[in-house]
Amino acid sequence: MIYSPEKSGAENAESSAMLEEIHNHLVYVLSERLGWHTIERPEISVGGGHVVIRFGKNGRRMVFRVPKHSAQQLKRTMLAYRHVGSLGFMPEKIYHDGKCIIESHVEGLPIGPQASGEVIVGLAGKLSLMHAIPAERYGPLDFDCQGSHLDPGAYYRGQPAISVDRSESDLSPDESSTLNMALVQAADVPPGLQTAKTYIGHGELWRKNILVQQHDFKIIDWDRIGAYPIEQDLAVLIDADWSAAQRALFFENYTRPVNFDWLKWFARRRILLDKELRLQKKIQKIKEIDLI
Repeated sequence: MIYSPEKSGAENAESSAMLEEIHNHLVYVLSERLGWHTIERPEISVGGGHVVIRFGKNGRRMVFRVPKHSAQQLKRTMLAYRHVGSLGFMPEKIYHDGKCIIESHVEGLPIGPQASGEVIVGLAGKLSLMHAIPAERYGPLDFDCQGSHLDPGAYYRGQPAISVDRSESDLSPDESSTLNMALVQAADVPPGLQTAKTYIGHGELWRKNILVQQHDFKIIDWDRIGAYPIEQDLAVLIDADWSAAQRALFFENYTRPVNFDWLKWFARRRILLDKELRLQKKIQKIKEIDLI
């Protein structure tokens, strides 16, 4: 049982029951479906969206994932394998059913300034191919290539206003002005975005979802695959802390037309919503947006 002092007794009991059910399903899948009666070094973690059990078998590390919120998360991952699995940047799928998925464990570091030219060129090429697949409407897939919202405007009008905690740092007048302007710009949906064409996109392409090992990379966590303007995924170029030369190399090899005003808008929203960034870092990144 994983006990949390922040939860009530009933909530802890519910979590314990959920984990026991997941353990029983893992045992069933491994023994009855895959014929594996032993595994090595199992490790469990409970994240925001999944319960994850990592384990070894025949010298390989694998990941058993169960969605915490709904089976729709799993369905979207399977849609990702159907639509973009052939592009070679997803983890190897070993098993799936209506409750879980087992994939190869992806080693590597989140993409960042250390990314080689080969990785940047490869990422640009693979994203170009994915962003050429047309979709309808906007947002996570409801079924096949159908987004869950009528258009980006309909989605963002329904979102709570973005706010930031200013108490963590004393800001200079210039920094306060930069932050205030970014909040205003992020709240104003750019003209034309509501009728923008949408294509298959990852939906949450943060740097931590692009794992790099030497000269190769994999993209993980496909729960939000959907119909998006391509610029939503490309906001990762700011998140990754790339240099101007690295961004230029990416765009030299990315073959889709890009609306840079929309890209900057998505990038501002991403930075402001990133709970892991300190306020000073947010402001620094906001200033970098105009360099794109």
